[in-house]
Amino acid sequence: MTGRQRILTALQRETPDCVPTFEWFIDAAVTRALVGTTEPVAAAHELDLDAVNVRADYKKQFLDSSTFVDEWGVKRMLTGDCVPHVLESPIKDIACHRDYRFPDAAAPHRFETLERALKLVDGRRAIIWNLRDGFSDMRDLLGYEEAMMQMLLEPEHYAALLDRVVDYNLALARIGVERFGVEVVATTDDVANAKGLLMSPASYFDVIAPAFRKVIGGYRSLGCHVIKHCDGDVRPLLNFWVECGISCLDPIDPAAGLHMPTMKEQYGDRICLKGNIDCAGVLQSGTVGEVETAVRDLLRGCGRSGIILSSSNSIHRGVKPENYMAMVQALRREGRDAARKSVESAHADVTS
Repeated sequence: MTGRQRILTALQRETPDCVPTFEWFIDAAVTRALVGTTEPVAAAHELDLDAVNVRADYKKQFLDSSTFVDEWGVKRMLTGDCVPHVLESPIKDIACHRDYRFPDAAAPHRFETLERALKLVDGRRAIIWNLRDGFSDMRDLLGYEEAMMQMLLEPEHYAALLDRVVDYNLALARIGVERFGVEVVATTDDVANAKGLLMSPASYFDVIAPAFRKVIGGYRSLGCHVIKHCDGDVRPLLNFWVECGISCLDPIDPAAGLHMPTMKEQYGDRICLKGNIDCAGVLQSGTVGEVETAVRDLLRGCGRSGIILSSSNSIHRGVKPENYMAMVQALRREGRDAARKSVESAHADVTS
């Protein structure tokens, strides 16, 4: 199987020839140490991952060596991490959000990384078109505190802006599918932490849930699988997300007390699960042997169908390069053998 075939097979909750893997981000220091490049698409390709995570491109106007304003009008600062820090947001008064103009979704440069990734992988790896399901764009457009406050103070204006955000992401998805053949969309909007939701369940279901249902339904109507990423304890929302049509949940956060085999038992007949080798634990401070054991234990606890094995979030700068490589190599070794045994067992059950 190719990496693309493995990813699609896992998302359909079937058994590939080897359990697949990919990451949202891999820190430049890690990829430099392992494959000699810091370019994310090339690094994923050189590491022989089964999928490449791609985001839309937005031009940057640098104000100094580390500070820039992007096409959204968001002022950001480079920190050395994969995701720049938001310093200032463009919408100062949510009641005037209609005055704000979104970047052109169809601008040719919006898809330069996507085109480069498609050419590089040449159908051998899945392309994960990383968009949003709403909250993260609201956070960037309003600022974190304002996004939380205006949900309570101005729910009608908040819902109206959120609907515009959803329509924008659906436009990006439609172009990705119709022009570039995208098959998998991911949304990486965090609405929880280790202690629970960032807002009350009532606020989520009153204000955010209708937009979430619309955007996930829109992605699915385009024929895409949808991987939903959210850190933290997402259990109050998970049944709703499954009902809305997500194909896969990531990362089954161990810091929030979520146990991958338990989640597999509870949800594995409805969705694929992605995760969850601890990037704040064994990948950062463990030994190569401990990483290999973690991979082996996860595969034994979860079976081999409907699983994408990865870190529990991303490969950040604190992850030891040798530990990440040990994870990938152990997965290839254990995952391929385990998948073969799973198929043989299923065949024996059918013929017995």
